[in-house]
Amino acid sequence: MDEINLADYLYVLKRRKRTVLGILVAVMIISGIVFAIVPRTYQGKATLLFPEPRTNALSSQLASLVGGIPLLGESPSLAGRNVCITVLRSRTVNENICKRLNLNRYGLTYKDLQDNLYIETPKEGGLNITCDVPTSWLKGHISKSEVGEAAARLAADIANCYLSELQLFDQMNSRLLGRTNRMFIESQLQRSKNELAKAEERLEKFQKANPTLIPPDKASLYANQALELASQQIQAEIALQEAQGQIARARATWTAGAPSELSPEAVMDNPVISELKANLAKLEVRRATLLEDFTENHPDVVALDQEIKKTYDRIQEEVSHIIAGKAGSTSPAHQELVKQLVLLEINGEGLESRKSALNSAMAKIERQLSNLPPLEVEYGRLLRDLKAAETVYMTLLAEYAKARVNEERNAETFIVVDKPVVPTGPAKPSVKLFFLASLVLGLFGGVFIAIVQEGFAGTSGEIRKAKGIPQKQPRKKEV
Repeated sequence: MDEINLADYLYVLKRRKRTVLGILVAVMIISGIVFAIVPRTYQGKATLLFPEPRTNALSSQLASLVGGIPLLGESPSLAGRNVCITVLRSRTVNENICKRLNLNRYGLTYKDLQDNLYIETPKEGGLNITCDVPTSWLKGHISKSEVGEAAARLAADIANCYLSELQLFDQMNSRLLGRTNRMFIESQLQRSKNELAKAEERLEKFQKANPTLIPPDKASLYANQALELASQQIQAEIALQEAQGQIARARATWTAGAPSELSPEAVMDNPVISELKANLAKLEVRRATLLEDFTENHPDVVALDQEIKKTYDRIQEEVSHIIAGKAGSTSPAHQELVKQLVLLEINGEGLESRKSALNSAMAKIERQLSNLPPLEVEYGRLLRDLKAAETVYMTLLAEYAKARVNEERNAETFIVVDKPVVPTGPAKPSVKLFFLASLVLGLFGGVFIAIVQEGFAGTSGEIRKAKGIPQKQPRKKEV
């Protein structure tokens, strides 16, 4: 068989140019017809940003109590973004949008919205929300001349509804948190106020009954130690209440769309995590023991706080590693959410350990105080109760004022950068891409058919003869 080169192909295409052009024109005509029939898709778009929230005094205090780790993980903005993704994809939100826009009249369900919702998380941060609305949704319900305009308006309406649902969830979550904190602090404040009044009354009665008693040094020393521990106890109690509220909200968000292949319990039961939690409990006991003799600003206490923070950092690293190994096909949003939930649970356990250790330290001081003479013991206890009640009351009074302000303040976790607008034209299919693909397909199809018609492999000799190219002579066999 003669060899075939590029010149032979070009000669065939020249001879069959009518075939190539005919097929190309036919493909372009068919593509035009298909393009006219294919449903158009309009898009509603929105862009959100998640700025880092300002840290209030209670949050700072809470973070210091759990080793400096924010209760929602490394980045509150990242946590807020992942919560928003989970909320947007939830069945409840999509059903609410169907009801608000009365999409049932088009035969649409919440699954149609979920399947046409696209969420992007750019590396630089933020969230891009895109809602696709094909014109096929409205055909048969709206006249052909108006279906495009109606689909464009519907795309913008759906995107705006998603933003509205996010804002409602954000406001409810913020108000629930503020109300819960305010009610808890209010109840503690009233109880503390009653205890302070009773402590003042008891000490006043004792002093009237024993006017010649000189305040003993040891009793005052124990009272001061108890005062420091009481302050730590109330701070731990407030922080624990805050942590439990966040755990409950995170657990509810997780339950709404929890994947079966990943669970917080599986991460919490890991041997490495269990060992780190046990070490954390031991460190909390050591810290409470130091507070029996020193304040929280003492170098030994500060060094131990740093060691506790390092333990939390190690826990966070291990949690990330374990989730990455167990995640499988779980979405990044669910991976981040379960990480936040596990860290919240561990923080809560750490606060429980701190509270228990402080209670044990307070009981020890009580036993030491009982070794003094009876009058000195009673005086020391009354003095301790009064100072502790004063400290607790003043701490709660300041926190109550902040809680009332935070309850009334609607702190949005995200900012809408680009609001949805009615698109001026369909996003899909793209006219340029569609006809470019048709052009390439028509050219390749025409060339292929031209080569097949020519019977190129079997007629290369005839082509050479027609072009005036001498035929190759077969080599003679040597005798």
